Amino acid sequence: VDSAVVQVRTGDGQGSGVVTSPRGLIITNEHVAGARGADVMVVTADNRRVPATVVASDAANDLAVLKPKGSVGQGVQIAPEPDAALRTGDQVFAIGSPFGLMNSVTVGVVSAVNRAGDSGRPMIQTDAPINPGNSGGGLFDLRGRLVGVPTSINSPVPGNVGIGFAVTADQVRRILESVT
Repeated sequence: VDSAVVQVRTGDGQGSGVVTSPRGLIITNEHVAGARGADVMVVTADNRRVPATVVASDAANDLAVLKPKGSVGQGVQIAPEPDAALRTGDQVFAIGSPFGLMNSVTVGVVSAVNRAGDSGRPMIQTDAPINPGNSGGGLFDLRGRLVGVPTSINSPVPGNVGIGFAVTADQVRRILESVT
């Protein structure tokens, strides 16, 4: 699935995104890409630069959908089950661009499903290291299905201390369905 993970660059910085199947839309975090109408640059796994526009934005769930203006590669499947069928103790992996290092992979376990994050919304808690630049990338199960979108860490110091949070696949499906 690493070929479906892209880097998202804005004038303010960079994060990650995931190409979704079947429409080729890219899911990322709203705090990475900005509000609807914003223009960003997507860097694909094979290092192509493709402009994209934010076509949907949900600040409450920290999600944004990008429509690329060109081919960005094959998308991944989003886990269709409620809560992506995740359970405490399931192994997951995160792929993103922490510190600008594209397609970096970290592995961890699910600590909780539907844990209230800082905003009160249901989140996946994982100990997979999530660092600056991972935001908007993918949290995947062992079958390579997208189960969440890493969005934040809870840390008293800069860096990962084993408490990361991801927006659920249920929220990802909802925002993608809103794009006509």
